Amino acid sequence: MTSAGDTLLNPDLEYFLAERPTDPAMRDSATFWIMDQSGTLALPRVTFDAIGESWDRPWVQMNFVHGDGRTLRLWSQQAGSLAFDAAGKAAIRGAGPLRFECIEPFRRWAMEYDGTALQSSTASEVAGLRQREPVPLAFRFEAEMVAAPWLMGGMTEEAARQMQAGEAGALMGGLRYEQLCRVTGHVRLDGTDIPVTGTGMRVRRQGVRSMAAALGHCQHSALFPSGKAFGAIVMAAGADGPVAFNEAFLRTAEGRKVPARVASAPWMRRLVAGGDDASLVLDSEIGRVSIAGEVLLSMFDHHDFEMADTSVLHQGTARYRWDGEETIGLIERCTLRSQLEGL
Repeated sequence: MTSAGDTLLNPDLEYFLAERPTDPAMRDSATFWIMDQSGTLALPRVTFDAIGESWDRPWVQMNFVHGDGRTLRLWSQQAGSLAFDAAGKAAIRGAGPLRFECIEPFRRWAMEYDGTALQSSTASEVAGLRQREPVPLAFRFEAEMVAAPWLMGGMTEEAARQMQAGEAGALMGGLRYEQLCRVTGHVRLDGTDIPVTGTGMRVRRQGVRSMAAALGHCQHSALFPSGKAFGAIVMAAGADGPVAFNEAFLRTAEGRKVPARVASAPWMRRLVAGGDDASLVLDSEIGRVSIAGEVLLSMFDHHDFEMADTSVLHQGTARYRWDGEETIGLIERCTLRSQLEGL
């Protein structure tokens, strides 16, 4: 599963911290993005986030969006749970209705949820409304990883310097890596089981995170049927400063991972339900690669996330096209309110 450009990581990083850390700001976090390849639904970021100061009541951040325009969300602290596997590893961690499980490090993970969520709509979220009603929601997914982890700051010396010397490390939350996967599972909504087959992206994070200096970002990831893939994160620059972080990769159909840099990103300048441009351009040793993109499903957070007092967060899916091949991948964008049209 490894290739040039991959960073070998200790498998123990895949397991959760079994005891409260001494640093009250230290966090232990697991995240999944789920993209159903039919385009019917998506879970654009579901996160378990345990922080030292509130270790016994971790945060649940669950996002769900349906093609009919409904959104379901839960952002709250819940009673935590921990379980060990047969080898004595802290492999299962949860909070309230949400649970993550490391079945095999860097190979197989599972995620499940059984509870309620607050229902709204993409249109209401575009308008910044907070009218929500609780509805039952359950899901379970199993994920098979298809590529080695992408460690933030691990692709190039420039990205490593940005992580170590600038604000990128604090914004990322310390050690952070992503891994592409294929997923199968089901969602139970409206009393009906909906089978899901698609792609996903998994994140593990351990460290201290500070969003105080965040000025905006674009994040993209997609896995194509041939095995080609890409990932990209670029953080907005200040008025007089350089970009805080810019790192990307391209994965060939043969499995080679190529370091890249974002040359052009679809910064969010307005809030629209769908159809917004999601195209980006990446520069790498194999040349300049243009990836066309169009936003499909969207959620907008005006109220709950860490920077809601200054910014709006967009999370969803996009249809990406690269050299005649297409897939559905993820998109996340955050923009200062002062830079958004109509706000």
